[in-house]
This record gives sequence, structure tokens and C-alpha cells, in this order.
Amino acid sequence: MMRRVFILDTSKCFGCLGCVAACVHANRTPSGVLWREVLKLPPEEGSRDTLYLSLACNHCENAPCVRACPSGALSKRSTDGVVLHDPDQCLGCRYCQMACPYGAIRYDASTKVTSKCQFCADRIDEGREPACVETCFGGALRMEIVDSEAEPAEYRKEIPGFVHHPEAGPGIRFLRK
Repeated sequence: MMRRVFILDTSKCFGCLGCVAACVHANRTPSGVLWREVLKLPPEEGSRDTLYLSLACNHCENAPCVRACPSGALSKRSTDGVVLHDPDQCLGCRYCQMACPYGAIRYDASTKVTSKCQFCADRIDEGREPACVETCFGGALRMEIVDSEAEPAEYRKEIPGFVHHPEAGPGIRFLRK
């Protein structure tokens, strides 16, 4: 199956938070609601390098949030696997938030609905990159369309600091040099 995934080259991410700022600006998220975050991890044993992980919704192949949503506010595009959220259909029950193994769904107490990264689907549909990818100063974050059956061998699904849930099939891959 062909699907969009985020590729994060951890050797290039230096934790500048440009991807976070670009996401907030492009999506006009409310104050305090961040769809993308950067985790700063301590160096691994025997290394002096700090590891940064830029993470958002993983647009999982078997998205638990979509299955948990009773209103149909969450759906998955069959063309590219992007998981979309329709705030007008959201009940604010937060079942999707509880089902997400990655903590990627946000709740806005002022609107009483959830929200999440939409992979900048509107930008993708215009032939543009997601805002976080377009703004990545170090070239660490990119988007690719991959075939889940024939992914490049250098793509890793697991990395220290990221708990891989294979049953969900997260749409993020890591490069590590």
C-alpha cells in the first residue's frame, strides 16, 4: 500500500523548533495547542550527541483513533493514508485521544473538541510540502510516499526515545547515521 510518511533524519535535527512554529502558523492552532513537538533526549551511552525527535501525528496505517471515534470526525484518506479530523463532527468525547498510542491528539478546552496534525493535506493537495517539512532548516524532516511492502532498508521504524507500536503501523521513519 502506498502511503505518506514523515522521514526524520536524526543526524540533521538540532532542535531549533522551526517545524513547531511553522505548524502553529500554518494551521493557526490555538494558544497552547501544539500538533508537532520536538523531544530532546540525552545522549546514548558512549555518545556525546543529544538526540532530537520532531514528532506529530503518525497517520497510522491501522489508526486506533479512527476506530475509536464514535462520530466519524476522524477518517483516513484511501489515496495516501492521511488521517483527517473534522472539528464540526467532533463530539469532544476524547475517545480518539485515549486510543492514540502516541499522544498526538490534542484537546482544546475552549472549543471542547480535539484536533491533530492533518499532514497539511490542503498544502499537499496543492502540490506543496507540509509546513513543518518546508521550514525544516536542517533538512532533517521530509515527507515521502512509500510502499509499505518495499520500503528502503535504511528506514528505521524504531529508535531510542520513540516507542514503536507495530499494530498501529505509524507513518514515521527514521534515518540515523
